[in-house]
Amino acid sequence: MVNKALSDYPVHMDKDSIIPRPLQILEGVHSSYTAHWLTPHHLGQLLLVKTVNKDREAILELITQWILRGSFYLIAAGEWLPSHDDLRYAVYRYTAAMDEVLDKLILARPFTCLQLLDLLMEADKQNKPVLILDYLHLFYNPDVDLSLRYSTLEKCCQTIRRLSFSNPVAVLVPDLGIEDHRRFFPFVASIADEIIETGKHAAPEAVQGLLF
Repeated sequence: MVNKALSDYPVHMDKDSIIPRPLQILEGVHSSYTAHWLTPHHLGQLLLVKTVNKDREAILELITQWILRGSFYLIAAGEWLPSHDDLRYAVYRYTAAMDEVLDKLILARPFTCLQLLDLLMEADKQNKPVLILDYLHLFYNPDVDLSLRYSTLEKCCQTIRRLSFSNPVAVLVPDLGIEDHRRFFPFVASIADEIIETGKHAAPEAVQGLLF
């Protein structure tokens, strides 16, 4: 596995950029969720996956299937990421060329929402699919001013929207019952072309069809 820390770049924030209120965003948009993992993904569409209890087994299978198909950026915005051993074992179930396959993975781990924006801006310069785990995690940090979190999220969402026009982009967001989740999730939902909600009985093999 290639563990690449993408370079930091200066971020110029627009202080007047304010995300609309969630109720305004969701009015008439995405009134229901599609409870499956199978819908094909096409360029020009942004897929939001609303996970339940983080669905770690299914997410590991999803990462594995992306690795098997070629090089991509995996941005781990949250605290959890499959271990190297778990990834090797998951890949080994499909091929003995584990090292060669895992070398296709470009891993980045931001520690602030501003670093996440930097990584997305860097990924925008490349020509690879992007998979983001726990996309909203860094926006829950109470030590960062709320207005800055809002404006940074807006810029991040604009960037992933642009990324999706040229390559597959999937954003995973755990379903949390906290105030910040209720505050930020509606905006992410408003820019997604499709929202998939995973279920307790989602078959891991069904993940193979996600985005490809």
